[in-house]
Amino acid sequence: MESVIYNPLEEFEGKYKNTHFDKVNAFFEKLVKQSGVNIEQNRETVRLYNEYKENLLKLRKKLNWWRFLRVLMCITILLIPLVILKITPKIKAIRADIEKADMRADELLSEANAQMLPLNKLFTDKDAINIIESTIPLLSFDDCFSVKQESDMKINYDFCEYDDSEESTLDVLAGNYNENPFLFENKLIHTMGSETYHGYKTIHWTETYRDSDGKLRTRTRSETLHATVTKPKPFYNTQVVLNYCTQGGPDLSFSRDASHLEQKSERQIEKIIKRGEKKLKKKTDKAISQNDDFVSMSNSDFEVLFDALDRDNEVQFRTLFTPLAQTNMVDLILSKTGYGDDFNFIKTKRTNKIISNHSQGRVLNLLPENYISYSFDIIKENFVGKNTEFFKAIYFDFAPLLAIPMYQERPVHSLKPIPDYSQVYSLKESEALANMVDYKYVVHPNTKTEAILKSSFVGSQNGIDETCITAYSYDIEKRIDIVVVHGGDGRYHDVPVEWDEYLPLEASNNFYVSTNEIAKSASVMASRNGLSIFNF
Repeated sequence: MESVIYNPLEEFEGKYKNTHFDKVNAFFEKLVKQSGVNIEQNRETVRLYNEYKENLLKLRKKLNWWRFLRVLMCITILLIPLVILKITPKIKAIRADIEKADMRADELLSEANAQMLPLNKLFTDKDAINIIESTIPLLSFDDCFSVKQESDMKINYDFCEYDDSEESTLDVLAGNYNENPFLFENKLIHTMGSETYHGYKTIHWTETYRDSDGKLRTRTRSETLHATVTKPKPFYNTQVVLNYCTQGGPDLSFSRDASHLEQKSERQIEKIIKRGEKKLKKKTDKAISQNDDFVSMSNSDFEVLFDALDRDNEVQFRTLFTPLAQTNMVDLILSKTGYGDDFNFIKTKRTNKIISNHSQGRVLNLLPENYISYSFDIIKENFVGKNTEFFKAIYFDFAPLLAIPMYQERPVHSLKPIPDYSQVYSLKESEALANMVDYKYVVHPNTKTEAILKSSFVGSQNGIDETCITAYSYDIEKRIDIVVVHGGDGRYHDVPVEWDEYLPLEASNNFYVSTNEIAKSASVMASRNGLSIFNF
């Protein structure tokens, strides 16, 4: 099949990295030509601007030195006339030079920004993904995450078969690879944990003792008593995950965690494999005794390093992990070319989740503000550098999936039909937009924590979805517990411990979601990727 990636690691180094780099540079040069900017003129303006900024730093240091000298001279009263006649005029002159240099630097910065404006205006939020699509033709991105694709993933690919009420979508990037749907999602996750609070109280007492001569004496002693209480506390963290839907292994579920084996030496890896082989033998013997279907594969390197021993369908696991897939996966795990073994792989029937360390905290799409600058050279460095790293991050999120040839096959379209919906945009798309709105319009006014925003569909008309955004958050009230602690004086003391009580809050507000074009006559509250959330 044309364009299928048989060896993701080898083909990244030998083909796709260079192809993408060339396309990034070609795309940038096309924009430069279209903009008509004068590169050399801008470089000269930026050079002068940098000179003035550097000179300003020197002048400010010089000013600070003379001001310090003036203070020292004023301390010696006899030198005050010299301060008045010589030092103060010098300081005034330096301040005037600073003001002139500052003004000229601002003028040069404005000039440089004006020179680059025609180029900065040409960047769009589709540039990065358009270049990736031209690099890997089987990979395509959607303008938004539609309710149709979300429903297809749920109905035909077991997507979201878990309780996501404790999660809120911050951003999404949807598309398909050879018609297999996928979704990059950046989400905020709420969990309840506990916090230990500490309280202290210092006590004093007088005690009698005999000194070295046997005489009775008294002395004052003190001790700081320590008490703790543990109370519930909400925690929030973000997570970027790639959801990839495919028909391969439709009844199979398994999971494996990142182990960063690429950081180990060959000798360390050999030891890990030997220990793993013993574990595999025990698991196989146990499975035989219990009439289970687990049987370790002959490729013990793959079994140990991939470590997906919680699989629940041996036949489908072996169908997916052909000898080529096993070799690809081992190479990927041990390689230092990409990010090594930094990925968690979770398969739940027909939905696969890749959670990689290298993608945590990264943006899901590059926007114009990631590139724009007053300097042509900075713009080019931003555009080429950030697009190169962006492509690498996306490619190696897909790499564990592309390592399995069956996952690149086009799905058979004998799937369940998707109902017609009046709703246009997925609930996750609505949540992502809502999370961009100023909190004061979304959460309860007493909120003192982050909030989990959940979206529910209200209705749709003329391409406009009405959505109800419910915000779940907490107020915080200070409390004090009294803990009884035994002191060195032989008595019990009340030690106060201050702690925070998190009181659940809930607030709901209705908003509208549609394209920027439709929303332009309304009160737009936030926009992203051509969509807006607004009120009338």
